[in-house]
Amino acid sequence: MPKNLNEQNLTEQPVIDWFKQLGYEYKFGPDISIGGVLLERNIEDDFKDVILENRLRSALRRLNPELSEKDIDEVVYKLKKTENPNLEIVNKEIWEMLVGGVRIDVENKNKELRGVFAKVIDFQNPLNNDFLVVNQFTIKGIEKIRRPDVVVFINGIPIAVFELKNPQIEEATIQTAYQQLQEYKKDISELFKYNQILAISDLLEAKYGTISSSWEWFKTWKEIKESDEKLSGVSQLETLVKGIFQKARLLDIIENFIVFEADSEKDTSKFTKKICLYHQYFGVNKAVTRTLQALKPNGDGKIGVLWHTQGSGKTLSMVFYVNKTKVLTELKGPTFVFLTDRNDLDNQFYKTFLRTGYDKLAKQAETIEDLRKKLENAGAELIFTTIQKFAEDFDTLSERKNIIVIADEAHRTQYAELASRARKALPNASFMGITATPISLSNRDTRFVFGDYIDIYTMNQSVEDGATVPIYYESHLAPLHFTNYFIDEEFDDLTQEMDFQVKESFKRKLAKLEEVVSAPERLQKIAEDIINHFNNRGVSGKAMVVTISRKTAVEMYKLISKIPNAPKIAVVISKPEEFKNEIQKETRPSEIERQFKRV
Repeated sequence: MPKNLNEQNLTEQPVIDWFKQLGYEYKFGPDISIGGVLLERNIEDDFKDVILENRLRSALRRLNPELSEKDIDEVVYKLKKTENPNLEIVNKEIWEMLVGGVRIDVENKNKELRGVFAKVIDFQNPLNNDFLVVNQFTIKGIEKIRRPDVVVFINGIPIAVFELKNPQIEEATIQTAYQQLQEYKKDISELFKYNQILAISDLLEAKYGTISSSWEWFKTWKEIKESDEKLSGVSQLETLVKGIFQKARLLDIIENFIVFEADSEKDTSKFTKKICLYHQYFGVNKAVTRTLQALKPNGDGKIGVLWHTQGSGKTLSMVFYVNKTKVLTELKGPTFVFLTDRNDLDNQFYKTFLRTGYDKLAKQAETIEDLRKKLENAGAELIFTTIQKFAEDFDTLSERKNIIVIADEAHRTQYAELASRARKALPNASFMGITATPISLSNRDTRFVFGDYIDIYTMNQSVEDGATVPIYYESHLAPLHFTNYFIDEEFDDLTQEMDFQVKESFKRKLAKLEEVVSAPERLQKIAEDIINHFNNRGVSGKAMVVTISRKTAVEMYKLISKIPNAPKIAVVISKPEEFKNEIQKETRPSEIERQFKRV
């Protein structure tokens, strides 16, 4: 354990020292509430007020010199009096004020009222803000007096709370710190109206999250500088403080890397507040830099490929990317075109953006002609479509320079070929690929269309970070008695570069294979083997069974459900109608299909 993390100076002093190194002012909680020249809190309400009003008013005057004192009063009133029984809802309203400004009506010279947005935080000029760290900040709760270990303020607004435990002195763990914050949220909810980041630590481990984060979504931040490969001799707590709370980075995270994702695209009244993981932050910022380079007069339009493994949050990374790039003055209100190779992925991307605040800007293009029309009239909008629509060569769709094409699963050879046609149709657009799979050295097409890697986050890194659940493979065989013992391998080899819909089409053509594979006696043996293995595997977790067809999935569900001691099971089946139209429109006989006939 580092020397400065010991029993004598407890847990708070190291954190305070690190904040001082980052340029934060420090105050001891009782000192800002004792009156006289040091008075920074309104203690007339008996320590219920959590905003440092003097600092807030000073910042508002500095950031909004055109506002009168009456206007400042109104801004302060709105920030302090915004209420809602639902903590997440009021937190979202406050976050919108911090990022977008507080809307008030101001009288002009003609005594007419006009709406303006008063700036609370200067995101463009980090040093134009007041950064303060306070320990032992006293707050009167519903049940009793509370003193969070460390509170971070920007312009008098409490935006972060640390709960720190020292297991050398008290029987406590990092999970105890998490539970303490849950109690605080109930007892001193006023503090959490303004909160953007929660941090917990027991000196060995340190994690961060939001007011919505369950225990499993409190994560570790692992880099201080984006070039850090591995930090040796630096505690998780120091890495968290110096990695997240650098002034410019903290403002960047608050402004661009926090989203409130609704539970449903149809009902936005319930949502979860989410914050970026460290690989998302650094990866997206690299992508933004490469975007600006690609759009320069001498740029080649190749943004690059973002390789972030499955389960690491690629879709949400794209939300963060759009959050940041859409407001860049160099891009002049860019249009984003998202390309996927499956209708379900297209819907996944589209609905994620609907749920994260882009319901008025996100649109789906049904055909190439529909895409052309949407591009003609598009401003700073997001258009979602499938890559198969570029299976044929056609005329230019748009010559605009501020179109950014984002292609999912960009590692596939066939995908790169279709994307190259999209490049011809959008000659001045910039292209970025995202993938969960490394691009093979022989795949030159992908690099030709998209460029080199932007950032790499592998499966091993994701599993180590807890972002991806580890997957263990163990071979179990159920004999088929085929003449061709390698038909499954040949099927996979022949279809590895094919799009999902085409592969599904060929599977239907191989109905005889399905009949053999799905013979009742064979399915019964497989079901029994699955349950026996699952119940005796010696580790906790879930399991997923993948079948050759939807019909077989239903049969397996029935068989497993009847087996004694079977775990709880559910079946998920993609709707055939989601793929039917695309398969009919966008597939055609190919060399692969002719090879299939020989097999």
